[in-house]
Amino acid sequence: MAASTPTLASDEARPAAGRAAGSPRERLARFGLVGITVLALAAFAVYAAHLASRVDEVVVGDPVPISVPGGGTVSGPFGTGVPAPDFALQTADGKTVQLSDFAGRPVWINIWASWCAPCRAEMPDIEQVIRETGGGIDGSGPVVLLISLGEDPADVRRYLSTTRYQLPVLLDPQFSISRDYRITGLPTHFFIDRQGIVRDIAIGALKPNGMRARLARISA
Repeated sequence: MAASTPTLASDEARPAAGRAAGSPRERLARFGLVGITVLALAAFAVYAAHLASRVDEVVVGDPVPISVPGGGTVSGPFGTGVPAPDFALQTADGKTVQLSDFAGRPVWINIWASWCAPCRAEMPDIEQVIRETGGGIDGSGPVVLLISLGEDPADVRRYLSTTRYQLPVLLDPQFSISRDYRITGLPTHFFIDRQGIVRDIAIGALKPNGMRARLARISA
C-alpha cells in the first residue's frame, strides 16, 4: 500500500507540467508576440536613427536680426523654387564677380558679417565642407560665395587678415542684394541648383551635415 503513494503523486504532476507548457496554439501565440515585439523595437530604432540624421541637417544657431537701410521696391517674388536674382559684387581683393558667371554649377551663398558671432562660428565648417566637395570659384564643383553685408570693406579685410580661411568673400557695403534676397538675419544661406533655381534657404548657423545634405541636393 505504501509503495503506491509516490506513483499517484507522479501521475498527478504530469498533467500540471503539461498545463504549464501550454498547448501548441498557446506556444505559437507566445512566439508570435515575441516576434512582434522584436519587430516593433527594430522599427523604433530605425525611426530614431532617421530623426537623428535629420537633426544633423537643421539650423543650430539663432540668426542675428538686422535692419536694412532704404529697402526700395522689391522686384518680384522670392523664395524656394524661383530663379536666383543675379548680382555683381567685388571680392576683397577688388575682382568683380557675378552670380551668372557660374551658370550650370550649384551655388551656395552665405550672407554674413565679421561682427556676427554665429557667422564666425560656422566659418571653419563652411571651409571644411567646401574643401571636401572640391568646390570653389574655379573648377566644376559647387561654388561657395560668402557675402559680407553692410560692412566697411576695410573692416572685412582686417578680419580676414586674422584668419587663414581660403574662401571667396564678396563685399556688399551698400546692402545691394538685400532687396532681392530679402535678408532679415545673419547668417543666411541660399542653395541654388545648376539651373539657377533657389532650392533651399536657411536662416541661422548650420551644422556641417546640414551643409553637406543641402549641397548634395543641389549638386545632383
